[in-house]
Amino acid sequence: MLTKVMTALRADRETRNKMLRYLFVGGANTAFGYFATVGLYYLLRPHLHIVVIGVIANVVCITESFITYKLFVFNSRNGWLREYLRCYVVYGSSAVIGIAGLWLLVNILGVPFWLAQGLLMIVSVVVSYAGHDRFTFRKTQRG
Repeated sequence: MLTKVMTALRADRETRNKMLRYLFVGGANTAFGYFATVGLYYLLRPHLHIVVIGVIANVVCITESFITYKLFVFNSRNGWLREYLRCYVVYGSSAVIGIAGLWLLVNILGVPFWLAQGLLMIVSVVVSYAGHDRFTFRKTQRG
């Protein structure tokens, strides 16, 4: 995997710029997601169960991430609905990898949780970028 990352970093200028935009926008999306989730929790906790608040927060945060990636990173002109649904596939896949990875690293291999989570965040960024680049926002879509 490290070889693929290094190859990508040596790629053409457009690809490097796209990767840098992805990291910048992803950082902003992460901050937005944290504050939006905390805000929704405090706003809605007197009225809704925490699981419902979590679902609402995920829809809001994934939608915000989708819009910013579509407009500012991948500059996609393809159909919004198709790409939006594909975005959920990428985030769902990333979540499954993260959950399974935590179980494997912490419960089976005995890696400290804080280290496992940090490693898996790096894997998640790479997997999400590849998924969005090659699936969610790919230039030519079969249809």
